[in-house]
Amino acid sequence: MLESKELAGHFDTLMQRLCVSTHKQKNDFAEKLGISRQQFDVLSIIYEKGQITMGELCREISSACSTATDLADKLEKAGYVERIREKRDRRIVRLNILPAGEKLIRSVIDARTNHIVSILSSYDHEDRVRLISIMETLTDKLDRLSKKEESVKEECIKEECVEV
Repeated sequence: MLESKELAGHFDTLMQRLCVSTHKQKNDFAEKLGISRQQFDVLSIIYEKGQITMGELCREISSACSTATDLADKLEKAGYVERIREKRDRRIVRLNILPAGEKLIRSVIDARTNHIVSILSSYDHEDRVRLISIMETLTDKLDRLSKKEESVKEECIKEECVEV
């Protein structure tokens, strides 16, 4: 039996492979739809979260505002999103997904779901339920850890720490 540190390392390698595979699949879907993976990611975020400001989008994609603006421009030109200015403060611009963008995202979700169904069909029902439960727990723990690290980082920046 592998030691706990070796198991963690192996698990990390498997998670990296899963991420690479997922990104490749997203690239393939985006390419077939005639958009970039980054544009697909932006559409996915807006689809999932609803209207978001440009600032929120920058944080979500961990990118410069100029990059987010370029992506929004291309998606708007293609008819997938629209910009909505706040009435009270015209400086605030929200991105809203349009029906064509929703249709595109739903088609990808359906295709990916069908792909996953074919993979999971080789497991019995109990194993599928257990696998999903483990993935949910792991995701929650990773999200909490990430938020905790971000909070420490923000606090450290406020105090002008050199290292995080």
